[in-house]
Amino acid sequence: MADYYTPTVVDPMISLAAMLPIERLFLSQVFDEELTSEAAYYCSEDGARDLISLAASEIRAALDAATPETSRLAQKLIDEQSDAILGEDDIDLDMCGDLWADVLQDIVRRSPELDHLTVTMAFTCSKMRPDGFGGLAMLITASTIRSESTHTLFDRFYTEAAANGEISHGNP
Repeated sequence: MADYYTPTVVDPMISLAAMLPIERLFLSQVFDEELTSEAAYYCSEDGARDLISLAASEIRAALDAATPETSRLAQKLIDEQSDAILGEDDIDLDMCGDLWADVLQDIVRRSPELDHLTVTMAFTCSKMRPDGFGGLAMLITASTIRSESTHTLFDRFYTEAAANGEISHGNP
């Protein structure tokens, strides 16, 4: 059986002052967090975690500084987990992979220091399989999240090469 990995790096480091407590709590569970006295570096050897567990009491405390207008994460938690937040049990959040880019974008939107963040991912595999390698690059600005994988890049290359008569076969 092959194991698939997605090493991920978020750049540059994010000032601790730029993040709401709920965002920092979330990002520190989705990624590995390395701290300096003023900033956090987010990365992961295996990829962003899709399933995380947070204590309801920690979420309540972290939500005090957030509003749904400034944080899509706060809005999602209030909309989807309001009863659980008031309880004492841990709250499992699934599909974090669909949310972390929005959290990073909210940080960029509010931060006077950041005009963008980049996320670089490598797709690797423990066996030499054609579907196990590649990557993804993401540019997050206040207004847009742009991303492209090596697979979509190759699709564009195939289309351009076929249109130019360079190849007759490929993976368009």
